[in-house]
Amino acid sequence: MLRGNRRKIIAMVLIMTMLSGCKAANQTNEVSHNVEEDVILSAFIQQSISSDSGIWYGWAAQKLYEDTNIKVDFYATGTQVEQRLKQYIAAGTLPDIIGFKDLDQAQMAMDAGLLLPLDDYKEQLPAIFETKQYQKAIAYTQEYASDDTGKLYIMPTSIGPVSSNAYNWMPLLQWDAYKKVGSPGIETLEDYLDVVEKMVKAKPLTDQGEEVYGFSLFSDWDKYSALEIAALSFFYGIDTEYVSPLMETDVVKNETNSILRDNSIYKRALKFYFSANQRGLLDPDSRTQSYSNLEKKYSEGRIMFSWFSWLTGTYNDISSGHVNNEQQPDGYMNIPADDMKIYEAPDQTIGRNWYFAISKNCKYIDKALEFVNWIYDPEVEQYLYNGPEGCVWERGSDGEPRVTQEGWEIVDHKTEDIMPLSEGGSLQDGIYPFNALGFQASTVMKDGYTISYRYWPSSRGPRDTIAQKEVNEMLGTGTIAEYLYENDMVAKSSMAVNMIPTASDEMKSKIGAIGEVVRDISWKMVYAEDENQFEDLWDEMVTKAQSLGMDQVEAYYREAWEAALEKASAYE
Repeated sequence: MLRGNRRKIIAMVLIMTMLSGCKAANQTNEVSHNVEEDVILSAFIQQSISSDSGIWYGWAAQKLYEDTNIKVDFYATGTQVEQRLKQYIAAGTLPDIIGFKDLDQAQMAMDAGLLLPLDDYKEQLPAIFETKQYQKAIAYTQEYASDDTGKLYIMPTSIGPVSSNAYNWMPLLQWDAYKKVGSPGIETLEDYLDVVEKMVKAKPLTDQGEEVYGFSLFSDWDKYSALEIAALSFFYGIDTEYVSPLMETDVVKNETNSILRDNSIYKRALKFYFSANQRGLLDPDSRTQSYSNLEKKYSEGRIMFSWFSWLTGTYNDISSGHVNNEQQPDGYMNIPADDMKIYEAPDQTIGRNWYFAISKNCKYIDKALEFVNWIYDPEVEQYLYNGPEGCVWERGSDGEPRVTQEGWEIVDHKTEDIMPLSEGGSLQDGIYPFNALGFQASTVMKDGYTISYRYWPSSRGPRDTIAQKEVNEMLGTGTIAEYLYENDMVAKSSMAVNMIPTASDEMKSKIGAIGEVVRDISWKMVYAEDENQFEDLWDEMVTKAQSLGMDQVEAYYREAWEAALEKASAYE
């Protein structure tokens, strides 16, 4: 957490019961301070979209300080992070530690000569260069993402296997309202319109008297398209983000095409939200509201449908009192349509296109290297994922790690500051400022167990909430993953989606110009007066995009995709 946040005074009994054990665990992990001066490193981590800023504090930050005498001053990201990045690059003064959320961003910094070549400092980065699981990611990045220098300017994150039940894109519905309208079957995407309309009629207001909407969107993350509208493509095994927001890459058929084809999923998604608006189901703030404002509405239960497995605000948190309410279990629950093939991310042998780097102009190069080495150290990452042993979790006599009963209280109250260590905070504070670490959460460690408690054997199944158990009973399986696989509803992706090179400046110029047109007209289509205007706007968008070079952009990405498929065979 950041210093601007105020701690909540809660769970004192829990803290007192655990304090002695956690103090011992904390003392075990303490490292004697050197006499060297404390150093504050600035950090601009674009992977973590947050308006928070300031010195990192809490149990995880304390571990960093004890190990390295380093404190981190996080710069706010929030909206328009790329504009801020461009300003830093233009000024030639990047923050000390930079987190890039795609290769194009990293390429801008490499082109400007502002990044430190990490492989010139191998002796100071043993956690990176001596960890076996990182080596393919390093080799690939040096060969294909180094500005043709063969150097390691950027280090990928999220390296390792993807868990079989980790689906980023998943249609969710408010469970109690869905049950109240009879839990109707949903065969296609468009069926959600009828179902959600009934749900809103069944629950037009929250218990606090606030208006409920069927659907709500935000535009903070738009780049070359209306990104959160395009995201519906992932329900059908089609990537509209990693290869390019202007392309639809079908990971089942292994082909890519423009989002502006008349039969594209993008047009289908636009029509879906247009129809929702025509029915009065779409939040009128969708085009202008921020992500944080939308998240607040989910926390309040004001939206019926979600398209991300994690986009629930705090409504699904145990502490919110919904998912385990014995009289009225509720929450945002996974309800996929029959015709869907849910996108499953590839095993990330080369990592994903999120990176950490060090500014070449950093005043404290040695300390910045020490920090990067620390964040990629497998033991440190295990600490950040789970907290210290003896606090949230313990290892049994059989060697199996298990979250303790008291530890589950801390996990379940993830938004509360109840880590009973000297610096406190919530368990998620170890990951939240970075959003991604070197290893995927499901990476198996030397002990045979995953790095994160979420995928330990003891963490699965029995921990299901009352609401989730009801959903599983309806689906007839123990987990959503089992249901999807049993019904041939999974589209496993290829690492090729992360192997698309950055475009030339000329191509980037075309893409940027087309993106402005697509973003603007897409939102107009959602709020079109009628179907005729919707179709007229589509035709206008396609015509303008083609005049700006959309055919050349499509040809470029088709060629890049074919090349990426060939490269992927060597790394998968």
